[in-house]
Amino acid sequence: MVFSTEFSPLLEEFDKNERLTMAAILKYFENAGSRHSDAAGDSAIKVSETLGVAWVLTDWKICVQEFPRYGQKIKVETWSEGLTSPFGTSRNYYLYADEKLCVEGTSKWVRFDLKAGRPMKVEADLLDRYGPEPGKQVFGGEKLAKISLPEAFEAEKTIQLRKSDFDFNDHVHNLNYYDFALEVLPNGADAKNLRVSYKTALKQGDNAVAKYAPVDQKNVVAIYAVGADGAAGALACAVELW
Repeated sequence: MVFSTEFSPLLEEFDKNERLTMAAILKYFENAGSRHSDAAGDSAIKVSETLGVAWVLTDWKICVQEFPRYGQKIKVETWSEGLTSPFGTSRNYYLYADEKLCVEGTSKWVRFDLKAGRPMKVEADLLDRYGPEPGKQVFGGEKLAKISLPEAFEAEKTIQLRKSDFDFNDHVHNLNYYDFALEVLPNGADAKNLRVSYKTALKQGDNAVAKYAPVDQKNVVAIYAVGADGAAGALACAVELW
């Protein structure tokens, strides 16, 4: 089942050139998936609160053919590929502006036991409720490549986490990591392609540091948790833009 939903863009979701931002595209894709989950009876907040279970996002890949412009009507189509591992699934996306395909995306998700703090096997009938489309894939079904981090970085910026950065699971919301990456990117850095890989969630009491370097004509940002001694600790997220 391909789930289709429409969005009404807000003024703050556009840049000075009247183009929809990458952050807004990510938000629309995430919310389209959430609406699909609601329709499948798998509401994120309700399931988290009552069952202690959540879908955890591990990866994004977004490719923009053409940025939607201010005033255009936005529609997103999304679908699950069904079970892609014992613990998870892949979800794909198309974004249309005035019925023209402008953006393609894919994401990987793992079913997570919040109480035990580890992945869990996906319930046998859960993904059936989504009406999976196992043969329908963007990017030719290619495996998402690992983001290669450099041995040294050119710049870094400390990120002071705010209360507003945290979601209902008391983790930094996944979309905020892209905002953190923007803080350390050089002025003028622009991208139509985005790859994000999530490693360790930033939690209440943490701070973070974002480190930047160019790698093979791509902009790479690594976001680390900051320990009590002020040193960079575990890798929380890697971001690649080109």
